[in-house]
Amino acid sequence: MNIALTLGLTLAITPALEAGGGRPQGKVVQTTLSKIRKAPNAFKNVWVSFPIQFVSLGKVENPFFTQFVPQSFGNFYCWADEQQIWNRKQYEDVFGLLFMAKENEKLSEIYKMKVYQRIHVTGIVRNTFQGEPWIEITDFKVLDKAVDTASLSHMYRGHSFMQKRKWTRALSELSLAPGNHLPDHVMGQIHKDLALCHLRLGESDTAARHLEQAVSKLKTLDPETRRMARMAKIKPQTFMDPDARAKLEDHERPMWEAFVDEKASAKVTDRPSSPPATTSQPR
Repeated sequence: MNIALTLGLTLAITPALEAGGGRPQGKVVQTTLSKIRKAPNAFKNVWVSFPIQFVSLGKVENPFFTQFVPQSFGNFYCWADEQQIWNRKQYEDVFGLLFMAKENEKLSEIYKMKVYQRIHVTGIVRNTFQGEPWIEITDFKVLDKAVDTASLSHMYRGHSFMQKRKWTRALSELSLAPGNHLPDHVMGQIHKDLALCHLRLGESDTAARHLEQAVSKLKTLDPETRRMARMAKIKPQTFMDPDARAKLEDHERPMWEAFVDEKASAKVTDRPSSPPATTSQPR
């Protein structure tokens, strides 16, 4: 029984090995890791290419019969390039089924990589198991720009304040996140979030400037941003949080409001406490 199972699995794997070998045979599908993970069986034995963010080296485990054995392959973990890892749920969703043959001369570069490093990998989906693809990486190229711990921290705190409808505090954090080292799709998301916070506070002009930046950076990646930009021009009031101003503490209010309040108080103070007494006119 075990011999038959082993032979069956071996025969299932052999065509993929022969068809693929160590280099792409035929068309390489440009895609994303998220799409592959969503429908792994659709990509089985298909050569694919997609961007990722490096997490760490892994340990080869073999829960069922594959060619990915510790003697022949290295393993590493990643996030999809499109993952918004400043959100805790997505940060914790690490993918660990990427393998590279130890005879591949580029494996030594993988061993030297740091967390958040972005690379564009090429490989083949060799197997699927328990709803996940097992991918052999045969080549990659290093991409410029990446997130770092500082920017992620500001974005994480900014999003936490947004969930609590603390728009001014969210703005304080998100305004510290941008940097020239960040990829365009991350910068676009920051500008989109800044725009939403300003819209919630009724500051539509400032929001419009951030939305222009967001559309420019995200391009066609996020149709929602374009719709948001159009609505912000036509009906900005639909985004406003009616309770936003009422919930602001004194230290959260814009500085100019302090001067407005001060002038208003001064006018009230200058008024007499009661109407002047009327004087009788000479007849």
